[in-house]
Amino acid sequence: MRRLLLFIFFSISLVKGDEVAQNSLTYLHIKDTRIPVIFEDSNMLPIGFIRVIFNGGGSIFEPKVGLSSFSADLLERGTHKKGEYKFAYELESNAIGLNVNNGMESFGFSLEFIKQKEDKAIKLLGELLSDPNFTNEAFNQTKLNITSYILSKENDFDYIAQNNLNKLIFKGTPLENPPLGDINSIDKITLNDVKDFLQKILVLDNIVILIGGDIELEKTKQKLQSILEFLPKGEKYKSKKYYPTENIGEITAIKPTQQAYIYFASPFYFDNYENSLHKAQVMSFIMGSSGFGSRIMEEIRVKRGLAYSVYFYNVINNVTSHTMGYLQTNLENKDEAINAIKETIATFIKDSVTKEELDSAKAYILGSRVLSDETLSQRLNKKYINFHRGLSLDYDKVLTKKIENLSLDELNDYIKSHKEVNNLSFSIVVDK
Repeated sequence: MRRLLLFIFFSISLVKGDEVAQNSLTYLHIKDTRIPVIFEDSNMLPIGFIRVIFNGGGSIFEPKVGLSSFSADLLERGTHKKGEYKFAYELESNAIGLNVNNGMESFGFSLEFIKQKEDKAIKLLGELLSDPNFTNEAFNQTKLNITSYILSKENDFDYIAQNNLNKLIFKGTPLENPPLGDINSIDKITLNDVKDFLQKILVLDNIVILIGGDIELEKTKQKLQSILEFLPKGEKYKSKKYYPTENIGEITAIKPTQQAYIYFASPFYFDNYENSLHKAQVMSFIMGSSGFGSRIMEEIRVKRGLAYSVYFYNVINNVTSHTMGYLQTNLENKDEAINAIKETIATFIKDSVTKEELDSAKAYILGSRVLSDETLSQRLNKKYINFHRGLSLDYDKVLTKKIENLSLDELNDYIKSHKEVNNLSFSIVVDK
């Protein structure tokens, strides 16, 4: 219950402006390593948030498929000394949230706590980092849980369609693999694999720290230094980029379904965040990410009645850039829906957008910006994304201005330059 209250308090820390006293990029120095610290001071509620991110620890860097997610799950099982349940009880009884997560590039630890429990929260994070629960019991439980989850997805047709699409468009790259791995890959992971992987990725040279809330920054940095200084300096990770294949393909899985699940994607050549992000976002919104009112929704649902909902959008990050879309339709409408998708996107790229569509997109995007800045964690994560992209922490202000000033000719020239979006590959799940 106390953790629930903490979550509620943390989630409603909305106010910016006068409530935010400081917003900065600073550094923590350990062993000649300069660790970036992104900080936002908010005294609206007596709570704190800390996230320690290890870049280079995500799924694209794992030597065995599923190892990054497996390692994160195992670290959720407490310390060797206290075990899973005693460690979890200590978190619970002190209203501390401590979570371990991973992504494509990074591996991270997130702390949420009430102000008077900051010392305890950081101490427990230090214990987890220095004394993970590397026991056979914790390892076997982790393997059982992940295997059970993967088995539960055997009849999740969205999951199947998405994974098959990744195998098709990212063949021969780490992105072809499911983030959690599959039954065979999980079976091959050993406890020593986890130990070796964590020893390699939990290094000072690849850390970025996010700190926010009612916190005295310098004192908190000193506390974090005391729990991180045992880590090795390590080797700086090298970022990687993977693009989908230009070859058009199609893959079909036969499952006992009453609907056709259709997932589709294509290359999207994205060059530069500062030059193109605002144009790509508006293009994506009008094309299909906005739901009702988007070009693809109007054509597929409203005009042709082929699906209840359909989405198509750009995926842009430091690892990849491509388009992605999906819909469900009646089995007998599968071929018509696929042809309609191809026609709609081809028309969009060829004829581009109207002034009315651009004005409507601007109004919605700019009007909804405040919703993406509601919570402290949202704002800190957004600043981290900007930092990771090599942009200023407050680049969203610049982005907002660029969207506001975007002209119709500029947007249409940009859309017409992306003819590669027509190179659509499809992953389909249907009954016989």
